[in-house]
Amino acid sequence: MPGAQTLRFLAAVLVSLLLHAVVISGARLRVPDEIPDPPPLEARLVSAPPPPAPTAAAEPPKPRPKPAPPRRNAPRAPPMPMPIVAAATPLALPPEPVETGPVAAEPPEPAPPAVEPTPESAPEPAPPAAATAPAPVRGLPKKGRITYVLYLGTDKFSVGKATQSWEVEADGYILASDAETTGLVDFFRPQQLRYLSQGKLSTQGLQPEKFLISRTRRGQTEVAQARFDWSAGSLTFGNTRNTRSVALPAGSQDLMSFIYQMSLVPPQPGRFRVPVTNGSRFETYEVEVFGEEDIETPLGTLKAVPVKQVRRAGAETIEIWLAAEYRFLPVKIRFLDRDGNPSGEQIVNEIRISEE
Repeated sequence: MPGAQTLRFLAAVLVSLLLHAVVISGARLRVPDEIPDPPPLEARLVSAPPPPAPTAAAEPPKPRPKPAPPRRNAPRAPPMPMPIVAAATPLALPPEPVETGPVAAEPPEPAPPAVEPTPESAPEPAPPAAATAPAPVRGLPKKGRITYVLYLGTDKFSVGKATQSWEVEADGYILASDAETTGLVDFFRPQQLRYLSQGKLSTQGLQPEKFLISRTRRGQTEVAQARFDWSAGSLTFGNTRNTRSVALPAGSQDLMSFIYQMSLVPPQPGRFRVPVTNGSRFETYEVEVFGEEDIETPLGTLKAVPVKQVRRAGAETIEIWLAAEYRFLPVKIRFLDRDGNPSGEQIVNEIRISEE
């Protein structure tokens, strides 16, 4: 019997082990059946779309398109009244510097040499210029100031700034131009350039009487001057070391009055000749006027009339753009070297005028 009990006991143990094995294996098989329950988690993720709703609300940033106002650049050109700002009277340019110039010019007594320069009297073709200048139908504002940015060549690499200003009285005027280097260029190669033109207003426009040009670089200043003696019909120009006198043709100008004379009497498309002195030389400029074109400036797109000095081999030349919308004032000036390559430009970035 004991043996029978032992067998029963062992059988019970085996049955128990089998049941446990079944339970355990059954449990393992059920685990994957319960895995599908997690889908609720995925449902929660789907509920995440609510956040996108706020992004839709983010559409209000549409006001950002307002940056489109950069187009305001265009409006800058139209506001021609804008430049009519009550300019302070800082234009009381001291004519003294010009006065001192004539002193050196006094040596013109050697007017005899005027005979040798007579070949320069070839500027006689100036009359055509005078003919195209009936009477200043236009007039310069009593006071004005134009500021420019100076660029090297045409690469728009800023190297300095320039200011042209003027003041007009009943029968006289004074024009000034000051340019100087800025930034690194000023640190390594500082330069200052000043022009002064003083004279009267006539039925033909500007009639210069004195002109001075002063250039300072590397601490040294060079000065050249010109005196127009209209009654005697002679022009004396040069520096303290070398002064000359030559015949003075009608309609002659200096560098500054030449530019602003065209503001008084806007030239018509075509060519004309005008005698011009820069204080060191006196020569006849042959100039060509082109049709109106658009130019880009910090003031926006401006309509301007290009006036270009006809190039001569081995000579520096100048090109000027007169703004039709701003009383034909010079808004862009380009300088070309002796090879005809642009050596620099000055482009307007502000205009201020006053009739007071």
